[in-house]
Amino acid sequence: MKYLAFILIACLWACSSTTKQARSTQRVIIQAEQAGFTEQRYATNTFTITAYQQLPTYPTQTLYVYIEGDGNSWKTKYQLSDNPTPKQPLALSLAVRDPHSHVVYLGRPCQYTPLSLDTFCDPKYWSSHRYASEVIAAFDNVLNQLKEKNKNSHFVLIGFSGGASIAALIAAQRKDVSGLITVAGDLNHAALNEYHHTTPLRGSLNPIKVADKLKNIPQHHFTGGRDKIVPPWLAEQFSKTVNNPSCVKVIKLKNVSHHKGWEDQWVELIKLPLECDQ
Repeated sequence: MKYLAFILIACLWACSSTTKQARSTQRVIIQAEQAGFTEQRYATNTFTITAYQQLPTYPTQTLYVYIEGDGNSWKTKYQLSDNPTPKQPLALSLAVRDPHSHVVYLGRPCQYTPLSLDTFCDPKYWSSHRYASEVIAAFDNVLNQLKEKNKNSHFVLIGFSGGASIAALIAAQRKDVSGLITVAGDLNHAALNEYHHTTPLRGSLNPIKVADKLKNIPQHHFTGGRDKIVPPWLAEQFSKTVNNPSCVKVIKLKNVSHHKGWEDQWVELIKLPLECDQ
């Protein structure tokens, strides 16, 4: 009986945690919908990417595209999650606060999208292969679809945490990215995993390897002074590797952690001039 009681308590705790996570995520989605964002799914040759977007019918030169972090990758230190949809979709919260007219938020592969609609999903895509070449190709395809529909000339890519890796890797291979912004960005997963003594992402591309291709793209790399997950020195290292101080700025926010403190300041941060110094 004691064993059965323990199982029941464990099940109730798991259900409660899952429900709490779902409510937290749903709350942000509702905020996005109330702000005028609509859900859209983009089919690629591999993944189906779920987006929330605010795209008025009138034209614009630039789309601001937010890319979510790695999300709910692990249940425990040793067990992968069965659903990587983020518990705290910070990139969506920031997108909702963006004052620009044309804003798109992109979830990562297998986030938000029912597995029945995305048969290419595999747990490796929220673990070892989270920045794999096929993942980058899928996002590249989504940007092409957005550009074809909206006739914009440029993109500003904004990546949170692991989404910063995706944003940087895409920017390195496109000619229409006019700005790159990262928020608590994982810009060198090899160094970060060594720092945390975690398993290397052997199936993933590493943005620091293509940093030289970003040399002439205006960049803001925002870091949190209290971030224990992605320490600020990672952005400094990336900036030095890009090696163009006139285009690359690292901005450290003193009392901000990995998830907390960003929303209240975001309207001002996103308005900072994103350009290379003359």
